[in-house]
Order: sequence, then C-alpha cells, then structure tokens
Amino acid sequence: MKDNGYLDDRSRAGLHPIAELRGVSKRFGDVLAADNLDLSISSGEFLSFLGPSGCGKTTALRMLAGFETPTSGEVLIDDQVVNDLEAHRRPVNMVFQSYALFPHLTVEQNIGYGLRQQRPRLGKDTIREKVGQALDVVRLSGFEKRRIWEMSGGQQQRVALARAIVNQPKLLLLDEPLAALDRKLRKEMQIELQDLQRQIGITFVLVTHDQEEALSLSDRVCVMGEGRIIQIGTPQELYDSPRSRYVADFVGTSNFFEGRVTASGAGRATVVLKNGMPVEGRVTAEAAPAGEACVSVRPEQIRLSRSDRTGIEVVVHNRIFLGEHTEYLVRNGTLGDFLVLSPRQSELNDGPFNTGETAWASWEAGSAVVLEKS
Repeated sequence: MKDNGYLDDRSRAGLHPIAELRGVSKRFGDVLAADNLDLSISSGEFLSFLGPSGCGKTTALRMLAGFETPTSGEVLIDDQVVNDLEAHRRPVNMVFQSYALFPHLTVEQNIGYGLRQQRPRLGKDTIREKVGQALDVVRLSGFEKRRIWEMSGGQQQRVALARAIVNQPKLLLLDEPLAALDRKLRKEMQIELQDLQRQIGITFVLVTHDQEEALSLSDRVCVMGEGRIIQIGTPQELYDSPRSRYVADFVGTSNFFEGRVTASGAGRATVVLKNGMPVEGRVTAEAAPAGEACVSVRPEQIRLSRSDRTGIEVVVHNRIFLGEHTEYLVRNGTLGDFLVLSPRQSELNDGPFNTGETAWASWEAGSAVVLEKS
C-alpha cells in the first residue's frame, strides 16, 4: 500500500477497531429505525451496509457521522465514546449522494473549504499543497480552476471524494455516492473507489442498496433488515453461506424449493421437496431447521441436460441470451418456476435449449443450502 501522507500508524498496523457500535438503538417517535446494533469496524477496511430502503443502514451511518444521536447504546471512534460529540468535531468525513458541492466555487476552493475552517488557521501554501495532493490522488491534477458546473458527473464525484479525504479523516462515510451515475460510469467509479481506498488506507464505510456494488467493493458486508443486523461477512461468505432466506434472497439471486426436513446432523440436512424428491444440503445457520424448510440453490449451480434424467424434469419457459451466459426460466409442475444460468461454453458444446423443450435440472449436493422457510 502506498504511503502518500494519508496513512497513519494505526492504519499501517491495523492494531484495533477504528469504530464500534455497542448496543446502539435509534427511535424516531414510535419507529425503531435501528435495533440494538453491535458492530466493530477494523482500521483500514472497506465495510458496506447493504439492505433495502428503510432497513436502518442510513441511520447507522448518520450515527457514526454525528448527524443522529443514539436513543441508547454507545458509538465509539478510536476508542472514544462520541455520542455527544458534534459531527464537525469527529475525525469523520461524509460523501453524500448529491455530492453537496458549492457550484459558485472552483474545484480548488471546494476541496480546500474544510481546510480553511480549521483553527488555528493553515497557511495558504499549506492548503494549496494539501489540495494538490488530494487532486493527485483522485487523478484531477490540472482541474484546480474549473467550476463545478463545468465538470462531468464522474469528475464531480471525484471532487467530492477529494474534499472528504483532504482532512485525513479516520472514517470516510459514503451515502450511496454512485447512485446518480449511469451504469457504465458507475462501474468505472466502483473500480476507482476501491483503488482509492487501497491507496490512501482510510477506513471506508459505504451505504448502498445495490448488492453488486457492495459485493464488488467491500472487505465485509453488513446485511440489514428492519433496523437489525442480519448477517455480517465477506462477500463470498454471504453469497456461499447465507444463514437465512433473507440474506440468500438479497445477496445475489437464488432459487428456493420448499419441503420438510427428514434428517439432520454434522452440518447437513435432508429435505423432501413437494414433488417427493429428497435433497441434501449444507446447514449454515447455528442450528438445522426442523419441520418446514427451504433449499436454496444459486442459478449458476444448476445444470440442464437432455440425457441425464436423474434430476428434476422441467420445461424451458423462457430463454435470454446474455453473452457470457444464457438465462433460462424453467418450469416444473409441482415446484414451479426457477432460474438456471448456463455458461457460454456449455451452450457451445451441447447447443442451446429452446423454449418449450423438456430438460432435466440437477446440481451437486454441496451446492444446496438448507434454511428456515421464512
């Protein structure tokens, strides 16, 4: 990791959590927006709060920033309780979805605004040097005198990032900063954001409802629902080993087959599906479900065959060619509709399936996860 003045000793060593939520709850009248949140954010990591609108992710971010005060519990930054510390006194900066840039100021003036508010005052040369370093980091050197309205959406986003990092905060909070960009530019900025975080070493905390964004950017993802933390893990852990149907459904795409548990033990369970077919799968929750349950299988883990008739008999209902793979919506009379993603090479070897064609769907035993029904 490059040391360019933005790395402090703690970030280099990764000695302790840079921020914590300890039993934090937040009420707005009768609405419980955050419910007993416990979270430790490591120094130098990229963590994302992921969830649908109203799940509590923005409330959690605003409590870290100091824009909301917890109803109960403690918020800590660098081992200090900051519940009563005003936002502008916290070692935190925030990038908003709207960027909140000053349109009447130049790029240089926007980025240096926070530096000019510091007391004791910084010298003009010092401010100019720090602004230049920040512009270099976001690859906007030479744009100092541009007006904000002369910049593209992606450039404005970089200006907002430069303004946020120029004060060298311990935490950089990002409230859906890419939501206003078109898909192509959003993809490019995701890569740039990840590269930036690795380069400067500041801890990033992102709020997003975009699962692809969270999975591609984060070291860890905190999945939230109804004001609670449902599961925390690396992107791969959440995708491969969801502990609930909620997480399996929200992180990626999954098929769910309902049935009844007939046997369990040693981290596995057998579920008899509604069509009478027994399916064995992994148990990722603390305990195996009992009685009614569901089996989760990712679409890319299911294969279609014309010759191997040991799986589930289906009829191809719809076919969408997507370049690197083909998406099939298939239908079983008892189990209903589910998705299958067939890789391009498989299509080239065996030929595509046509709408209305009969096929058999199957998957490896380790691909299925057994979860509570709801």
